[in-house]
Amino acid sequence: MSLKKGIEGILRELQTKISVKYYVRGNVNYLKVPKEDYVQAARYLKEWGFRRLLTVSAVDRVEKGKFEVYFLVHNGDENVYIKVATEILRDKPEIPTLSELFPNAAMHEREAWELFGITFLGNNILQSLFLEQWVGSPPFRKDFNIREYVKRKYKLLQDEDL
Repeated sequence: MSLKKGIEGILRELQTKISVKYYVRGNVNYLKVPKEDYVQAARYLKEWGFRRLLTVSAVDRVEKGKFEVYFLVHNGDENVYIKVATEILRDKPEIPTLSELFPNAAMHEREAWELFGITFLGNNILQSLFLEQWVGSPPFRKDFNIREYVKRKYKLLQDEDL
């Protein structure tokens, strides 16, 4: 399939297949889907010519008790970008992998696993990449206290400890 219908036509058609909300800001199209439709959205977009996965990452929405997990894809023929986002619970951060559709997703998911603690079900390379001997809360979570970590790790005294 291609984008002959235009991006609005594709997005309207996508709404008939899965639950999706969308809006456009600049040259990027934003889709919000339920967790259950996350992989299916990626599958449809790939069929419609979005063959280049640029990233998979997350945003910690600690105030909501959730992570926003997202991926960004590109259609090179039409030079169109789409960001697809979903929310997962922070206390059980699991979502299916996209690596079967986009093999390069595995490394992006590996990084999100290590830095946020999100498990991408079906990704077989979820192991430390940067933080080989890390113990404790993942460092990109908003409730990670960098000052306390540095104080403990390097045994630094703070002014109030003197």
